[in-house]
Amino acid sequence: MTLTPEQMQKVYEIQRGLFQKFREGPLTGQMVLYLGKEFKVYPTVFWPSEDSKALVKNYVVNPNDEVLDVCTGSGVIACYSAWKGASRVVALDINPNAIKSTEENAKRYGLENVVEARLSDVFGAVKPGERFDVVTMNSPLTEHKREVKDVAEVTCWDAELHVATSFFEGLGSVLKPNGRAYITQASFGAIENVRKLAEQNGYTIQEIGKNVVDDLRTFYAFELKRKGEVR
Repeated sequence: MTLTPEQMQKVYEIQRGLFQKFREGPLTGQMVLYLGKEFKVYPTVFWPSEDSKALVKNYVVNPNDEVLDVCTGSGVIACYSAWKGASRVVALDINPNAIKSTEENAKRYGLENVVEARLSDVFGAVKPGERFDVVTMNSPLTEHKREVKDVAEVTCWDAELHVATSFFEGLGSVLKPNGRAYITQASFGAIENVRKLAEQNGYTIQEIGKNVVDDLRTFYAFELKRKGEVR
């Protein structure tokens, strides 16, 4: 659905409230309940929330898959990938406090030997030759025409679609043959632009789940596969 300018202003107000909450969190971190489990989140890191639930509940990780999680935030998708059977998870984020949160959450649940967190702008910290069976990304969902002020705003606003564009342009270099990727988007986000990016870069895109929060916010999960690969 397409939101009216008035509805989008309401979404922006919600997002600005989130930014303030993220910035004002205690320096020692705050415990946040998500799908029945607690995760520690440090200031400026996006809290585990409604936006990723459609992905977490519906994406597929086969036993011993290697997973790359981009924009990991507090590491919830990285941890769930390990719980789903991944033998190795590399979690990437541009925010140092996200790396700190992910490392602590992995340790909290005894996953530190599976989950490795790296500071990275999209795929920047992927090592030469590393390839993954599954790539996940719960990225900032809203395309924004102005520069963001700080890492708190980066959690929601993708200035000029830098993250989405970089993801699709680099996905082929980190995804194994016959691998698959999973991403999120929102009713107020850049869904049509993301579909175009998928098409332009040679991927099919299929909705695998959604989470309706209210009349403004519905969050979607999509599966991406290379066109023409035999399954």
